[in-house]
Amino acid sequence: MHEAAWTRDEAVRTLDAPERRASQDPFRLWNRVGLKAGDTVVDVGAGTGFYSFPAASLVGSTGRVYAVDVSEELVDLMQERATRDKADNLTSILSTPGHIPIEDAVADVALLANVLHGIPPATVDETVRLLRPGGRLVNVDWKKVATPEGPPVHHRLSEAEASSTLSSRGVTLVDSFDLGPYHYVLVFQRPRPSRLPGHLISAE
Repeated sequence: MHEAAWTRDEAVRTLDAPERRASQDPFRLWNRVGLKAGDTVVDVGAGTGFYSFPAASLVGSTGRVYAVDVSEELVDLMQERATRDKADNLTSILSTPGHIPIEDAVADVALLANVLHGIPPATVDETVRLLRPGGRLVNVDWKKVATPEGPPVHHRLSEAEASSTLSSRGVTLVDSFDLGPYHYVLVFQRPRPSRLPGHLISAE
């Protein structure tokens, strides 16, 4: 989660810029994904909460959003915003690259937004661990072409590269679409257990 290298002011200036909302509308993303009241969302690499707070407004009082980041400054910022905005269903979580301190299989939706190119494999594994059976992993990423903003092209992942990285964790691609002019979205699903007649299966 490369945001850890930013100061709080730098993160706010970049991640909350008005042009970002114009090019990657978080409500458009969540509406396409089908986020609904009562869902549990884990936003890994949440930054300033650009996607987390819209998610909290959609899942409502019966849902939960965990906004996860490795930057203590940004985790504190998100919790301050949650308190200010009375977003009682949002909790900011300080993590490490190798461990997200949330229990297994809690998430209906886990989000990786503009971070897959900069996180280690352990963080990807942790994100998948948090998905409940049938849960969806949403990856928002920069298109691998020159754009007016964003990381250098050689740091970006193509759709095929991102799909390969995530599919290797046992999740299945179920949807893909563009989010504004600069980003693509890949949606994966964690398989549900097979239901065989006459056999009991666990919740996992």
